This record gives sequence, C-alpha cells and structure tokens, in this order.
Amino acid sequence: MSSSNSNKEVTTSQSLMYSGPLPPSGEFTMYDKALPGAAERILSLAEKEVAHRHKTENKLLNLDSRGQIFALILSILSLGAVGLSIYFSQPVASIAPAIIAITGLVSIFLNRK
Repeated sequence: MSSSNSNKEVTTSQSLMYSGPLPPSGEFTMYDKALPGAAERILSLAEKEVAHRHKTENKLLNLDSRGQIFALILSILSLGAVGLSIYFSQPVASIAPAIIAITGLVSIFLNRK
C-alpha cells in the first residue's frame, strides 16, 4: 500500500487595534527597543496633538461668545429702532427691526452652551 503525503500550509494573521494617541504599554516599549527614542517622540506627538486640540476648542468658544455679543447688540439696536418707530407713530416701519430683534434674541439663547 502506498501512503500519500499531502503538505498543508497554514497561514495565520493577527491584527491589533487600539484607540487613542498612544499605543498600549507593551507595544510602547517595543517601539523604543526597535528605534531608540521612538517612545519619547510618540509622547511628544501626543502632547502636541492635545495642545492643538485645546487651542482649537478655545478659539471656537471665543467665536461663539463673539457671535452672542453681536446678536445681543443687534437686538438692542433693533429694539431701539422699534421704540423710535412707535414714538414717531410709524408702526409699520417697526416690523423689520422687530423681526431682527426677535431673531437675534432667539439666536443668543439657542447658541448658549
């Protein structure tokens, strides 16, 4: 009797996923072993990213507060125009400033965080 030898080849694959700016601690040390100083560079990169994110968020907050101040000033001026229109017996002329004032005040309260 003859026996047939069949060679089988098995291939395995492994993938590792993580979230966040830093790799897991085990891999972190492996980066530094493979390339001395890599761990420090990775930390520096993560620190720069966090600083950039904070700076961007602060800019957005400043823009939001400026928009709210602008809407408040526009609303006050529009309400003043409404008052003047009514004082000079021109109620029809007060419609547009009234709409602007109401829209400005509503936007202030809707955009508050």
